[in-house]
Amino acid sequence: MAEFDPRKWEDKAWSRYSRRVKGLPPSARTKEANILSDEIALINGLKELVAWCNLKRIAVEFTNKKCGGVYVGEKRVIYINSTQSTEKQLFILLHECGHLLIDNRTETTELRFRHGYPAEDPNVRRKFIHRCTIVEEEFEAWHRGRKLATKLGIQIDDERFSAIKAHMLKSYLLWAVGDPKFKEGGPD
Repeated sequence: MAEFDPRKWEDKAWSRYSRRVKGLPPSARTKEANILSDEIALINGLKELVAWCNLKRIAVEFTNKKCGGVYVGEKRVIYINSTQSTEKQLFILLHECGHLLIDNRTETTELRFRHGYPAEDPNVRRKFIHRCTIVEEEFEAWHRGRKLATKLGIQIDDERFSAIKAHMLKSYLLWAVGDPKFKEGGPD
């Protein structure tokens, strides 16, 4: 599992840029330069967010696990799938930080989400109230992650953030209503 090293990420971004502009006339390089600039800004956002997690004593590990990301409160770690685009990794990390913020249980969040995570009993996990609470917490984690980005001054494209959020939430909604494509444990 790799820790976040912004220099390595920036080097990779520059390497991709160099490959893309090789042989292009200077006038055609502007689009690629804008893509590079956007990616550097995303890397800086990841850097800011990982630093915030470290202040909360939460490790962030980049891995090639199947799911987009997961917050494991008992281990105090967030795993992010490093095979995704830099932008998607940032959005997923924001979402997982939203779970961290929810996990800092207050009386209000404890009451609101008491039927959701964690539930080990398979009889509880099959109940619709459990599934609804999980979906509600997923929406809340996206909301809190977006607020955190604003608080930390991390610039994100709201349209793309909303598109990824909608894509990820769709799997939870289908799982909640019992779509057969989703196993009992919930979406990955």
